[in-house]
Amino acid sequence: MDARTFVTYMLGVSHDRLREAVDGVSETDARRVLAGRLTPIIWQVGHLALVDGIYVRRAGGDSPVPARYAELFKQGSGGEQDYPPFPEVWNVFGATHRALIDRAGGADYQAPVDAPSYKTVGEMLMYSSYHRGYHIGKIMTLRSLLGKAVVR
Repeated sequence: MDARTFVTYMLGVSHDRLREAVDGVSETDARRVLAGRLTPIIWQVGHLALVDGIYVRRAGGDSPVPARYAELFKQGSGGEQDYPPFPEVWNVFGATHRALIDRAGGADYQAPVDAPSYKTVGEMLMYSSYHRGYHIGKIMTLRSLLGKAVVR
């Protein structure tokens, strides 16, 4: 399997897994700060949208992420905030997912990227699924704390 096929496949798998992770989560539950300090589900999804938008830009595309997401969903933020509605956050994630899939198909995988965790666009695109998986795991923990079934 070549790198483009692998990246596209993994982005699809992680998108589907995230959709399963948020299935049945209400607006209220998505915003709940559990254990007094865990970032809520809405933050997890918004953060993925924000970071995927950064990956899209680094791969030469235009990010569909609204500017206000930068402060709401950056690393180190979280807690109780005036988040947009959960369906909006999910839709922004969906838009970044589609843009990232588009970039995965047409980007120069050898192009350099100035970032701490990867050195090329190809490495960044492969890293993106790892990043998603990390936050999907957090969402699964939050689901459990909410008393919801943990999927697969």
